[in-house]
Amino acid sequence: MGARVSQRVAIPYEILLVAGGALLGLIPARYAPLPRPDLVLLIFIPPLLFEAAWTFNTRELTARWRPIALLAIVGTLATAALAAAGVRGLWGVDWSSALLFGAIVSATDPIAVLAVFRRLGAPQALAAIIEGESLVNDGIAVVLFRIFVVAAAGGTAALDPASGLWSFLTVTAVGIACGALVGALAGAILRAARAPWLEALLTLTVAYGSYIAAETLHASGIFAVLAAALLLNARERRAGSRRAVVWFWDRLAFAANVLLWIIVGLQIDLRLVAQQWLPVLLAIAATYLARGVAVAALMALLPRPERPPRRWRLVLIWGGLRGAIAMALALSLPLGLPYRDLLVAATAGVVFVTIVVGGSTMQPLLTALRLTHATPGD
Repeated sequence: MGARVSQRVAIPYEILLVAGGALLGLIPARYAPLPRPDLVLLIFIPPLLFEAAWTFNTRELTARWRPIALLAIVGTLATAALAAAGVRGLWGVDWSSALLFGAIVSATDPIAVLAVFRRLGAPQALAAIIEGESLVNDGIAVVLFRIFVVAAAGGTAALDPASGLWSFLTVTAVGIACGALVGALAGAILRAARAPWLEALLTLTVAYGSYIAAETLHASGIFAVLAAALLLNARERRAGSRRAVVWFWDRLAFAANVLLWIIVGLQIDLRLVAQQWLPVLLAIAATYLARGVAVAALMALLPRPERPPRRWRLVLIWGGLRGAIAMALALSLPLGLPYRDLLVAATAGVVFVTIVVGGSTMQPLLTALRLTHATPGD
């Protein structure tokens, strides 16, 4: 239903689902309780992340690794820091709470943007940069969030840069190692598998198994899924089995996306956003400004042959949508945490505006910049 309507109005169905979910959230009586935020991450993130990494064009990843790495690693850290500095000055909160907000909104969700890209024939390399950034920065954002939750609970005095850096590196490294191990074992089993349906079920097991194994070790489940999927992506597959597995994951990802975006919309409490309208507007401005400064500064550091054109940079800035991970992280904040309601309201406002406004205006932006039906010069 949503997909048919989106085709008629030329708006990605993800945007309609979020907007519809947010409106449904205004109904006082909710007869179906929403899943806990940690369950949202557990149920939806492994398959969606695995599908994106498993089908990602590794040639584009190799060709565009510098801008992807800059945006995904340095850009995520810079966006978190700049957004934190912005709300620290605008809200007057302590640094630990400000950094917590920066970590929450540093994760991008480009699904709606990529849907527009595919429909309009935007440059494939530009899509690869946006998608590649999102694959990595989700994991970084979650690791930062966990570090700053501890700091916020203990006050600014609990902020220890050295221990925070060590925690960041170990959680990331163990997650990647765990995912690589699961991916290597799965690859060995897949070589012996002959039935396409068995390969599909095995890849689903890898998605959830790598995530759960890493989280059990208090490591990054997102980086584990990413490592396992990319490792399997690089493995040569028989054409018939690849088509079957792609068919399986395409439909699973679509179903997961539909459910996830409805849940994200339902979790956006527009009443809470309205009550905190001024700090929410300031947070939205700080988030966009942080994204703009980070993208502009980092892309200028690239060698001229690898530097994306200015038109691309505008799309990179405007296409930094926030979505499910940001909302789930905000709602998972401890109930007694200082400024919790403010952080949840601000995150909901950022998610709603970036998805509904940013996503729905991506098509006119691409058209104005002449980036539709990419030409060789693009």
